[in-house]
Amino acid sequence: MMNPKMKIQIEKASCPKGHSLITEEKKLSGIPSIMVDARIHGHSAPIYLSAFFGDFNYETTLELNKGDVVELFCPQCETSLAIEEVCHLCGVPMFAIHLPDGGQVEACPTIGCHNHKLSLVDLDRQFLRFYSDETMPKM
Repeated sequence: MMNPKMKIQIEKASCPKGHSLITEEKKLSGIPSIMVDARIHGHSAPIYLSAFFGDFNYETTLELNKGDVVELFCPQCETSLAIEEVCHLCGVPMFAIHLPDGGQVEACPTIGCHNHKLSLVDLDRQFLRFYSDETMPKM
């Protein structure tokens, strides 16, 4: 379980071609989720991923079991979200969801594996988003 004070919400996420993956269609933990197409064993369906970094909750109509490896695609252009980096825990290719300013979330598509990382490219701009006007120093 995550510490509520440590949650980082992903508000904008896209596929490699720039299509938005955030949807109001399904909310997880009270916020819009990340929707991608999942494929496994010849079946496909949308999978809704929590938009809180480090929260591994998801919803789908697919029957998924621990250890299953899911292929993930953009629901708009069907581009694969797989990347060349391999999970150091499972040995399968990771997937990436792109963030604004060149950042990305990388995660393992194996059900039950919690290997993931957040890459922020423009740290100054990203940190500014975490603070409100009230907490920023006045000059």
